[in-house]
Amino acid sequence: MAVKRAYIDTSFILAILLETEKSSIAQQVLETYGEFDLIISGIAVNEALYVATYEYYRLKGRIKGRHGLRKLIAKQGYPKEVIDTIDSSLKDLNVEIISDYFEYNEYLRMLQEYKLLPNDAQIALTCRHHNIKTILTFDEDFKRVPWLNPTP
Repeated sequence: MAVKRAYIDTSFILAILLETEKSSIAQQVLETYGEFDLIISGIAVNEALYVATYEYYRLKGRIKGRHGLRKLIAKQGYPKEVIDTIDSSLKDLNVEIISDYFEYNEYLRMLQEYKLLPNDAQIALTCRHHNIKTILTFDEDFKRVPWLNPTP
């Protein structure tokens, strides 16, 4: 029997990491997809680290905008608490981290044909390359990608 695999998109992992209105839905989806091997790639980890760091510093009143985050990271780096939370969450969920797939011409075609943001195109290509059909996401844009089954 083939192993069922599901890619965890940035929007989904952030709903797990941060307390949002979608957190309880994310937990329910994880229970529903309990028999699936969970997969993530560098691009989604990258985005999650950036957004979680932004929220961490914003909630502490250290920054007001994205430009301020660049300056703060240059001075202070990434908060250990954020890195540890992401790392422990991925380990607790037994998430496999895979390499991103990138082929320039396919990437350009993906951007244009499915009207995706650059990182979403990268994720869709990675899923196709690794034969992953299910993506756990709150991002509606993945509904335009015919080989992906976005959930919830």
